[in-house]
Amino acid sequence: MAGAKLSPRQKMINLMYLVLLALLAMQVSVEVMEAFSKMYERSEDAIEQGIEKNKATLADLQQLSKENPAQYAEIFQTATKVESLSKDFIAEIGVLKNKIKEANPVDPETGELPAKEMGKGDLMDEFLFVGGKNNKAGDKFVAAVDTYREEMLKLISAYPNIVNQINASFETKPTKVNGANKSWLDYNFKGIPTIGTIAILSSMESTVLNIENETLTNFVSGRLKKATSANNLKALVIPSKTAFFEGEKFEGEVLLASRDDSKVPNKVVINGKTLDLNDTKVFNNGVVSLALPSGKVGENTIVGEFTFIENGKEVKIPVNSNYAVVPKPSGAVISADKMNVVYRGIENPITISMAGINANKINASATGLRRVSGSSYILRPGGGTSVQINVTGTTDSGETIKSAPVTFRIKDIPAPMASIRGEYGSISMPKTSLAKSSVAAGLPDFVFDLKLNVLSFKVKVPGKTTVIVNGDRMNAQAQKAIASASRGDIVTIFGIRAGIVGNSSYKLKEVLPISVEISN
Repeated sequence: MAGAKLSPRQKMINLMYLVLLALLAMQVSVEVMEAFSKMYERSEDAIEQGIEKNKATLADLQQLSKENPAQYAEIFQTATKVESLSKDFIAEIGVLKNKIKEANPVDPETGELPAKEMGKGDLMDEFLFVGGKNNKAGDKFVAAVDTYREEMLKLISAYPNIVNQINASFETKPTKVNGANKSWLDYNFKGIPTIGTIAILSSMESTVLNIENETLTNFVSGRLKKATSANNLKALVIPSKTAFFEGEKFEGEVLLASRDDSKVPNKVVINGKTLDLNDTKVFNNGVVSLALPSGKVGENTIVGEFTFIENGKEVKIPVNSNYAVVPKPSGAVISADKMNVVYRGIENPITISMAGINANKINASATGLRRVSGSSYILRPGGGTSVQINVTGTTDSGETIKSAPVTFRIKDIPAPMASIRGEYGSISMPKTSLAKSSVAAGLPDFVFDLKLNVLSFKVKVPGKTTVIVNGDRMNAQAQKAIASASRGDIVTIFGIRAGIVGNSSYKLKEVLPISVEISN
């Protein structure tokens, strides 16, 4: 599971395997079991997201193969093989996961595994081994790993980063332990607590989906460039806004869609008028700027052509577009600046406007809503699961326009993740560095950049009593326990409490743990 240069995500997954192996040499505490249960749950969440991302990416490739079979038909066929290999391997992983779930059914109310009852490793030992060697089920699983690795390497040899990731994650060669060779299956699964085994299997499944996504994404991004001949140019009319009031001037741009922006037309005609291409206000860097009367209410057209001289012949690119002119507005436009929901405990920026009405003539009301300036508002929701915003505006003629209420969902801030020196999940460092380090908490995938401070945490060193630390830095007792750790030991930091800087009233969810492998 090592030997190649890996991404931080893959390092976390591989180091988690080592964390689980370390459990063999210690009596597993309830806290550690719960920590690995959370790791399993996080992997399951990543699996759900990975499945959806891969479906969408494969659909994009399929569409590209239909639109341009010469470029993408073969790539799409390879992509379906990647998907098939992933499905087959995940199915074999699922056999083991289902075996564990059947023996340890989830709580019907919480949907969680009974982690406290999954400290023994005899279930998988009996299922995968017999007489100290792999049984048929064990051999079948190892064969599934080998088949996935070998067949994938044939398909993605042009992508060295993915090749390295597959080799590092799914190489099944024996491992030397105390001078003797230990089989891959024995080293990774024999004697492992059941909760640890299912966490390993979920991490493997998540890794397979991640490799599939990286492979498909590389296929999509490898599209060939289109030819840049003038025959392949397309004139696009882009209005400055989607609709105009009667009596306004239409404003917009006509752009040439081309891979070769060095081409300059010899002549441009729009709505029967020949434009002055020497005027930089009219034509600049391939862009024609328009300033025309908007026209009557309803649909209006822009027609014309670009003329190029290519190989001594005229090549004409037609312009044919339309736009809508609409009467005065009858409703408001409300949009969340960063999301389609608002979060409790945070000042959520909201933009509220009504087409054709000045911001100072708009009145918006909702629980926790206040205006900052102009059309910018801040919404700090309280209790409940939704908040409703009501908006009215006054036109220049004095008419009051009332918009239909708009409802936003209210969600809690997700559980933060523990980090040391900016790294999350599972990391490696010398014990002297760990003893001097501070524990931080963050929300790496959250839409807001919240500053969090750690209030307290627990430290578990193999063979030592759990140490409780107040604050964010190791106390003397924790430093002493860390000093006793040996190379390869896994120090688990869990039970972390944190708060939002400047907002002590909001209670965050418990911070997800971090594991540190002692490097020396």
